Amino acid sequence: MPYETVRTFFALLALAANAATIVIVVAAFAKGTMRERVFGSLAGSELWLGFVVAATATLGSLYLSEIVHLVPCTFCWYQRIAMYPLAVILLIAAVRRDHDVRIYAGVLATIGALLAAYHRLLQIFPSLDSGTCSTGVPCTAAWFEIFGFITIPYMALSAFLLILALLWVDRFNSSEIAPSSHPAAAE
Repeated sequence: MPYETVRTFFALLALAANAATIVIVVAAFAKGTMRERVFGSLAGSELWLGFVVAATATLGSLYLSEIVHLVPCTFCWYQRIAMYPLAVILLIAAVRRDHDVRIYAGVLATIGALLAAYHRLLQIFPSLDSGTCSTGVPCTAAWFEIFGFITIPYMALSAFLLILALLWVDRFNSSEIAPSSHPAAAE
């Protein structure tokens, strides 16, 4: 498959992640039926979906560096340090149905989102670079820009934010289920 097709596909995935995140956030602040429908439709699959998002982002970054040979900059490496473990952690949590993973995954996703947001800002405003990036592969340069705004850090930010939104839904759904399913709550 041609590189242009793959990068456009990943850009469309980023837009889909943005849309899903917006729906989740709007539903979280909505009362009644909308929240029940959105959160209910995700019940039991939040960790699996988080794993799919993290695994897709991980495979996408490996494709760009190992197949297309785009050399990651310093901030790209930092984002990878946050994303790669998320794929493993969320897979294990999904298999084990371990909802306590939210704190660990949430911390990694938050750090990754902050790094990706700052990286994207560096691309928009190169004068913000304080010399943290190497001169060989500057963090201010975008390997590509699709639809006029989607770059690699933007894609990473979209993935981190969707993972955070899914963890938020998992927290809500787990707290809704936990009281009635806990043996002590039945007494």
